[in-house]
Amino acid sequence: MFIAYGKRGAEVVETFLSSIIFIMIRLSVIFCFLLLHLSLFSQKEEKDSLELWTMFTIGNLVNTTAHECTAEKWPIKLVHKTGDTFWETEDEDAAFWETEDEDAAFKSEIDFIEAHNDSVWVELENRGFKSPKQEYEDDFQKERADVVAALKLFSESPLFKTYNEDRLRNRFPNANIKKVEEGIYKIEMGSFDAENPVNTHKKEFLGIIDIKTKETTVQKL
Repeated sequence: MFIAYGKRGAEVVETFLSSIIFIMIRLSVIFCFLLLHLSLFSQKEEKDSLELWTMFTIGNLVNTTAHECTAEKWPIKLVHKTGDTFWETEDEDAAFWETEDEDAAFKSEIDFIEAHNDSVWVELENRGFKSPKQEYEDDFQKERADVVAALKLFSESPLFKTYNEDRLRNRFPNANIKKVEEGIYKIEMGSFDAENPVNTHKKEFLGIIDIKTKETTVQKL
């Protein structure tokens, strides 16, 4: 009786282990499938992420904001390039300029950016976009005009005019502008001590500007 029970117990254990092994195999297959799917998705996402380079200039709020608003309408990632970080780029485009010709080593940043962006326009054309470079430029100019109009309305606010007239000369103004929706912008105005900019930033104003109705709401913070 004891021997029979032992055999039956062994059979139960063997069946249980077989089930566990089968489940583990199925889970391994599912896990491998998920990894493959994630890998393909990651590759597709990387392939679909086109970087459009712009010449970022510190203080050039208008162009930077206009580019950011324009890029939201396109399947691209906007990357601002500056003189300090520009030549640290290590990619295929950078390798393009590696030549023994000394003049090529000193290509202007604008030429470098345009050379990179040309490949972006070609890729967008391959994806079905018609004249993407011209269309982007048209969008950019419209967005730029809207940003200029919003900042102009903000600067004409009586509250801001009074502040600007009484502002201490050592306080340097800076602004951040975001497009809330078509024709409406949020502007945050602050200032910092020009001689000691670290930890001296102060929020000054918050404005909501509607360039279609020319209505402005500006409040002191």
